[in-house]
Amino acid sequence: MSVGKWEIRAVDGAEVRLRSGQLGLMSLDVVAPVSSGLLHVTTHEITLTLQLALDQLKTGNFLLQSAARSIVNRYQAHTLVYTGTGPAGETWSVAGSAQAGTIEVDLGLTITPVASPTAPMGEIEITGSASMGTVHLPIPGLGTIDNFSFDVDAKLALRSSAS
Repeated sequence: MSVGKWEIRAVDGAEVRLRSGQLGLMSLDVVAPVSSGLLHVTTHEITLTLQLALDQLKTGNFLLQSAARSIVNRYQAHTLVYTGTGPAGETWSVAGSAQAGTIEVDLGLTITPVASPTAPMGEIEITGSASMGTVHLPIPGLGTIDNFSFDVDAKLALRSSAS
């Protein structure tokens, strides 16, 4: 296990994918860019902080894009901030809270270090899922969705932090 601090590089392509299950005839697939983040690993604990620019999110569908941006504006959820902690061990799992505007959801993530030829901690893969309960979407034909859940998937580059 590598011990240290790494900044999550906020470069083009540093995105987190949020994907819902089937919502009627469609699913919601949103990509939000990472604006900052930090992975801190000690011998006993792992801490992950991550900020996503929800006001810059993208979808593959203009109707969903408009609806997603409407939700961001309605809930003043321009930036999503996640902080999770967990015990250091063979499996890196953190649990925490993701907050954006007036929305807060508990979120557990699994972090997998990915070594590159030049760095033992060149990247991390992040996966997880969360359930938000009932959600009101401004999409014609959908409206209210009970038991809304989504999956998180990202592969993010790291840069060693000096402190």
